[in-house]
Amino acid sequence: MKVLQAWKSSSWKVKTLIILASLYLLYALLGFFLAPGLVRDNASQALADLTGRQVTIEEVKINPLVLSATVNGFSIKDDQTEVLLGFNQLYVNFELSSLFRWSWHFDEVMLDALTVRAQRNPGNTFNFDDLLTHIQEQLAQAPEEQALEPEQEEPGLPAISIANLSLTDGDLRYTEATGDEPENLVLPLAFTVSNFSTKGKAEDSNDYAIRLEGPDGGALDWQGRFEFTPFIARGHLSVEKVDLVPLARLLKNEVRFTVPSGELDVETAYHFDAEPQPKVVLSDGQVVLRQLQLLKPGEDSPSVSLPQVRVEGVALDSLAQEVTVPNVTVTDPELGVVLDEQGIDLATLFLPADREAAQERVEEVKEKAEQAAQKVQEGKADWIVRLDTLQVDGSGLRFTDRTLKPAQTLILSEGQLTLKNLIVGEPATFTWQGNSSIQKSGTLTHSGEGTLTPLRIDAQAALKGLPLTPFSPWLEREVPLALADGLLSLDAQANVKGENTDVTVSANASLENFSLLENGDSLLKINQGSVTDLSLSTANQTVRIGEVGLTGMDMANRVDAQGRDVATRIQAGMSSSAAVGGGNASGAQEQREPWQVTVDRVRLVGSQIRHEDLSLSPNFRIGLYQLSGNLRNLDTRPGRKAMIDLNAQVDRYAPLSIKGSLTPEPLFTDLKVSLKNYEMTGLTPYTGQYLGYKVEKGQLGVTTGVSIDNNQLSSDTDILANEFYLGEKVPSEQAVKAPVKLGLSVLRNRSGEITLPVTMAGNLDDPSFSVGGMVLKVLSNVVVKAATAPFSVLSALAGGKNLENIAFDPGLADVEADTASALDALAKVLTERPQLRVGLIGTTNAADRTALAGQAIGRDVAGEDWPGIDNALLEKKWRRKLIRRYESSTDRDVESLVSSALSEDDEQRETVLAKAAWETMRATDAKALDRAQLTELARLRGENAKAVLVQTLGIEQNRVFLNETNVDGKVAGLTLTLEK
Repeated sequence: MKVLQAWKSSSWKVKTLIILASLYLLYALLGFFLAPGLVRDNASQALADLTGRQVTIEEVKINPLVLSATVNGFSIKDDQTEVLLGFNQLYVNFELSSLFRWSWHFDEVMLDALTVRAQRNPGNTFNFDDLLTHIQEQLAQAPEEQALEPEQEEPGLPAISIANLSLTDGDLRYTEATGDEPENLVLPLAFTVSNFSTKGKAEDSNDYAIRLEGPDGGALDWQGRFEFTPFIARGHLSVEKVDLVPLARLLKNEVRFTVPSGELDVETAYHFDAEPQPKVVLSDGQVVLRQLQLLKPGEDSPSVSLPQVRVEGVALDSLAQEVTVPNVTVTDPELGVVLDEQGIDLATLFLPADREAAQERVEEVKEKAEQAAQKVQEGKADWIVRLDTLQVDGSGLRFTDRTLKPAQTLILSEGQLTLKNLIVGEPATFTWQGNSSIQKSGTLTHSGEGTLTPLRIDAQAALKGLPLTPFSPWLEREVPLALADGLLSLDAQANVKGENTDVTVSANASLENFSLLENGDSLLKINQGSVTDLSLSTANQTVRIGEVGLTGMDMANRVDAQGRDVATRIQAGMSSSAAVGGGNASGAQEQREPWQVTVDRVRLVGSQIRHEDLSLSPNFRIGLYQLSGNLRNLDTRPGRKAMIDLNAQVDRYAPLSIKGSLTPEPLFTDLKVSLKNYEMTGLTPYTGQYLGYKVEKGQLGVTTGVSIDNNQLSSDTDILANEFYLGEKVPSEQAVKAPVKLGLSVLRNRSGEITLPVTMAGNLDDPSFSVGGMVLKVLSNVVVKAATAPFSVLSALAGGKNLENIAFDPGLADVEADTASALDALAKVLTERPQLRVGLIGTTNAADRTALAGQAIGRDVAGEDWPGIDNALLEKKWRRKLIRRYESSTDRDVESLVSSALSEDDEQRETVLAKAAWETMRATDAKALDRAQLTELARLRGENAKAVLVQTLGIEQNRVFLNETNVDGKVAGLTLTLEK
């Protein structure tokens, strides 16, 4: 009652003060005790509903007296990282002065120990995917906001200002869990923003400073200021000493390398304007990369080593879509490239380990690269990128081929490169120049200029003293050849242009002390080689060479004991890929016109070609020495004739000349070949194999004309063998079965020369036709014919007479006119062939028996007065004597010899009977003739013939032999034999 009375009695001022005090007290009590719980519970539930996650707020404190609020222990639960988002404390201090500023003003907003945790899982999913999906579903269920009327403007940002905005002891945690073992990255977070205001325009408003410190000392400093309505931000961003090793661990499933070391500095000034169009401008950008190494697992040395890369003065304008890089300096870079069964590792380092994922990325990158290249070529690049200067100092490249056993390494070192004014996106001419050392002794210099839009490159390169020996293992893998020595030098100019990337090249090259081995034996040596005035055009598919010069060339062609020549051995020793030669692949490609290759001149000076055949016993060796001359106008185009003019010394003493023309397609030749005074003792391996004798001595000369037209070979050859004699016999199953020494003696004239005209013809398309085989066959046939039918060969010397037999008159041993003529021809042959000796075989035949029987009947009938049968039949007395001799010797009537009717004329009748008696008696007596008489006739014929040859025709008596007689043979006279 008293309180009520006091209240009633109080003045309105007192009542007002009491009400205000009560309200203030109620406000304080609600703020301190009731509001924190309500805020904590409602906020937790609302966030849980929004995110679909468990949300925890440990404590909310509100100080209504100073208008501050504190939230402790906030977290959004995550099954994978425990906490998706959380912080230890959020402190907000609101200023009552906001009521008088027409804005929400906070004296301080401080967030302590903020943690944000993200994790990427297999399948490229993240631990917050479900949260985003849930939020989208919640937003989709919310009622749509009423659309603004056309004349209404969209409300701007609320007026908010914060005197001090800060984050302390925060961190960003990222877990890469796509591999076998998860990789974690923790980035500390801390920043301060002073005088933040969404409406502020003062120079000291919205200043901020953000600093991120890496786990190993790297730091990010981000300072600047920003404005709203419109949004403008400017400032400076700096990243210093960022350790790239932990960052690279996050990519271990995306790439095929690790980063043992690497440090990065980045800084730039930036300016962002949201209106009238969003625009980002970067200026004075700097990037420094130090001690970066990319190491392929399992390797001892890095694939990429970049001790220092410095990029200076970078400028970017997003609205103009331009990037300018004034200077890039790369110091002492090293690339280690390894080729193994899977290919070149450098090309796969940035691909995922998974094959399917790697293939997808390759296709994706390839497609984007082709699109970008097309745009650059068409001058339609999205961005214009300018690089003023790129300077590379001390570069090195180490290429290791592990497909070779053992592995081989090639090294490029001390490389220098300067590239200037490279612009992508607009026409501009860039230039470059550089040099490097190859295998420590060869040097490469290069320079040039060009444009990307349209594509045009003009380049010059000079290669000096490149050693070829280090490249031998690659050659040895493909073919059984090895590079033992050689230095290559090259001066070249190249031009690339056009949409089809047409290439033209002009060059000069030289080769010194070149040495090529085949299975350890020397195959080819070149003291000095040169290619001058070479030009190449891919558009025209032409190659032209002014001159190929070869000085001091030494080529060896060896046929081994198995009869295989160099080409056969190389073919047998080639790898399967080299032997196939890409035939399957080329067959699938569209066939194109063949390239046209032209060589104006091939010049040979002081060279030699040596041939050795080890399949023969003894081994055959021959060489072309002091080989010099020219081949002109070599051309692969059909119908183009090349001219040949070569001179050499066979085995260093026998002159050889080859002159004429040839056409490769279609094959045509017209050659004249001349060889003089070749010592034939070198041919013993062949004469032993095919003739069965060694060569005792002899010199060979050959003059031949060879013509090939439409694959038809024709050759006319004159062979001259001077003093060619065979010596010791050699066992050979392939040797001809004929007295070849005699054959050579038949062919050899009195000057010791054998002259053979040889004509050959054949179709080169016939698989059975062989030029070498044809030559041997023709020569063998000539020698065999001379040995087995010498008189037919010597017939030309005998006036066309075949002197194998010399006829005598039947029954006579006297040398009559015809016989004397034959003996005279024989004497001429013996004179022309002084090394020949002749054997005379006296022979008789049936005609001799008949003649001797007739002679005996005549002597019996008429003695020495016998006139001969023809005359005897004309005289009556001889006719009657013949009839009486027959009838007395046979006791038969002569008329019994005649079966037909006799003439009534007595003379005719007597002549017929006398002739029948003669013929019958002669035939009977011929059969009964004594053999000794025939032998004597044959002997006398031989003696008489020798006497004429020796005494009359002057033939040495020791060159004419009388051989055993032959009775009842085929010849009535002499049969001749030749002996050596």
